[in-house]
Amino acid sequence: ADAVVHVAAPTAQPVDDFCHEATRLLGAAGQVRVIGGVVRPKVYTGAAMNNFAYAHAVVQQPGARMPNAFLVPMSKTSAWWTKDWMERHTYFLPRYDDDGRMKAEGHALASAEGIACLLRRTYKATTEPAPEGAYDFVTYFECADADVPTFHRVCDALRDVKRNPEWAFVREGPTWHGRRMASWAEVFGTAAH
Repeated sequence: ADAVVHVAAPTAQPVDDFCHEATRLLGAAGQVRVIGGVVRPKVYTGAAMNNFAYAHAVVQQPGARMPNAFLVPMSKTSAWWTKDWMERHTYFLPRYDDDGRMKAEGHALASAEGIACLLRRTYKATTEPAPEGAYDFVTYFECADADVPTFHRVCDALRDVKRNPEWAFVREGPTWHGRRMASWAEVFGTAAH
């Protein structure tokens, strides 16, 4: 993609209106693809996990401080969706053997390095699993230049099925990395000099 526009609002209507108009106005200039999703309440997050993963999460900063944006669309396999929610929940936590030794970190520990420096928003399909041709999840990240290597380490840790068995059920779309822009003029390269 030459450009990705991240649009979010408390309700769907402004996002739908923006996407419709952007497609209408930009469609003649190039291909426009809308990858949508909704923010839903957390499913696998109890109080302890909230304190671990969300209480210390970085909040959105100005683009000058966190200029990098990543968009990571993905889907889970049909085998994932046939599991009941309790079994799916276990993949987010560490796994231990009968002697208490950790066998796998699970999603939470594999991604822990990014909690304090990677802004993350996960948008979910309106139905689970998503319809054919759509993604189950679109995850959006922002970070400072110094934290780009952390983003890649976290992704590598999550993709390592020995550390994070959940990833055996993940099918990633293309990861997009770009720079956040403060204005449309910057996006289109027409900023006054």
